Amino acid sequence: MTKQLAPLDAANMAKAVYAVNGGDPRSFQRLLSNDLFSQSKRSTHSLTAKVGGMLALSTRDGFGLCAMGGRGYENDAFIIFRGTTSANGGADWLTNGHIGLNRSSAGHPVHVGFNRTFKSMKSQMQTFFSQNRVTGTVHCIGHSLGGAVASLAAEWIKHNIGKSVKLYTFGAPRVGTYFFAKGITDTLKEESMHRVYHKTDPVPMVALFPFMQAPYNSVAHHMESTDLVISAAAHDMGKYVDSVRAKSWTNLNNVVEEPYALDYGIEQWLRSKSKLNVNSPTFLRWAESALIYVLKKLGLSIAAALQGVGMTGSTLMDKIAYILHRGLDLAAEVSMWVIHFMRRIMQALGMKTADSKEQLTKEVMRAALQRLMRNAYEAAASAVRLL
Repeated sequence: MTKQLAPLDAANMAKAVYAVNGGDPRSFQRLLSNDLFSQSKRSTHSLTAKVGGMLALSTRDGFGLCAMGGRGYENDAFIIFRGTTSANGGADWLTNGHIGLNRSSAGHPVHVGFNRTFKSMKSQMQTFFSQNRVTGTVHCIGHSLGGAVASLAAEWIKHNIGKSVKLYTFGAPRVGTYFFAKGITDTLKEESMHRVYHKTDPVPMVALFPFMQAPYNSVAHHMESTDLVISAAAHDMGKYVDSVRAKSWTNLNNVVEEPYALDYGIEQWLRSKSKLNVNSPTFLRWAESALIYVLKKLGLSIAAALQGVGMTGSTLMDKIAYILHRGLDLAAEVSMWVIHFMRRIMQALGMKTADSKEQLTKEVMRAALQRLMRNAYEAAASAVRLL
């Protein structure tokens, strides 16, 4: 039976690895002296990654660590990635904001920026595996941007290195579309994936649909918050360490989320005339669940909705606006759900709602969806700036 890290051990590693990008040398030495790591110098490799835009602020930076296991994990390996930092002048945020789609190592559509950063370290990880004999489990760990990269690394290791893999992420954004989320869940299995997130952390809410979280169709390790609105402080890795302290993975499964996947709950949300708060931690989840519900009412699967989608976030919103606008021409019982959906979104964003189907033009729909995307990213940006 393969071992798994305790929540606190995984969280402490995700926090300590921030020292790899030129932070306090003593913090980095404390990380390396963790007795869960082998103390042999030849079994530890730092990772540098390409971060930033394709041209602007493009740089290489300390990003992670590969280490063979020590006490109790002698045959295992740890692959740990840091999250977004302000130490490189904003290059990490350009990585986060590069929202287009390209292919993961298993051929699934994933976030361009995250995948580019992962690929820039792939040869270094290959060297680590060629120089060290790993006969046990590979533990992939990361917070924020590091959690996204850890997910891509876990997929690649499972497909190309062939080892048992466990994935631990904290406050990670969405890495890919349905195809990636479903594919990595089927490959690693849900029991090997530990996604931890605070309810009010804005980063796990982006990128918006059609990006999805893995493990697919799971609430993962969802933790309640004392905040009533989305909070940048909820993204801090130190807060995640405190949240998992003295808890097992089973303990972290005890919080139940809203019934976002249940049709009756979505229909009630769509029909409701209650005032919506765009900064509520539940708003985006309800909005996305409602969008998927409406697409299904239009007779579209997620795969069909994504067909022919271009490479940028704006193009994704254009595609969805086009699909929804076409839905207005369908039978009244179908088009009604499109109208309910757009009214709820526009109402929450403080936009003037359309009084008729004719006023709900494709341009109006696109403007509302793009504003929704922009609001979500602004909240996430404020969170990572605190790191």
